[in-house]
Amino acid sequence: MGYRHDRDEMLEAAMRLALDEGVAALTFGRVAAAVGTSDRMVVYYFPTKADLIAGVVTAIGGQLQATLETAFGPDPLDADELMRRAWPVLAAEPAVTIFARFFEVIGLSLAGQAPYAALAPALLDGWIDWLAGRVDAPTAARRRAIAAGIVARLDGLLLLQIVSGAGTARAAARELGVIG
Repeated sequence: MGYRHDRDEMLEAAMRLALDEGVAALTFGRVAAAVGTSDRMVVYYFPTKADLIAGVVTAIGGQLQATLETAFGPDPLDADELMRRAWPVLAAEPAVTIFARFFEVIGLSLAGQAPYAALAPALLDGWIDWLAGRVDAPTAARRRAIAAGIVARLDGLLLLQIVSGAGTARAAARELGVIG
């Protein structure tokens, strides 16, 4: 006898909940209700809330990375070209909502809340490492440093967009030479 709901279905429901209402809204009960099952079934697949949150944030980030991978193409690029290709993808929905959730995780981390305090640095390092593989530079250390700079600029632009609006972010992106 198999289970009526599988891990992927639980994860998809949790992702929708997180994107619609925020990462802090994730509870076993809310995910179970979204799927139409019991809390115990969610716990079967995600034994702790930290596992649930990490699974959701990782899956959402993976979707965004796949979208960026398409925008970047197969060859390593310099920092300016990576910025120019990334910004239109990140400045549009659903990426803005995804980054709003990423900033929520950062905020909860800065407030010292578990599991966010451990999750946020790992997420950020993961993004920098992933992006470093797309940077055209002579050494791994230089690729990582350039990737960190790109992440800092993109996160700054996204924070402006979320807090101050698209016009402010667009003006800043223009000033940085990201858009014409």
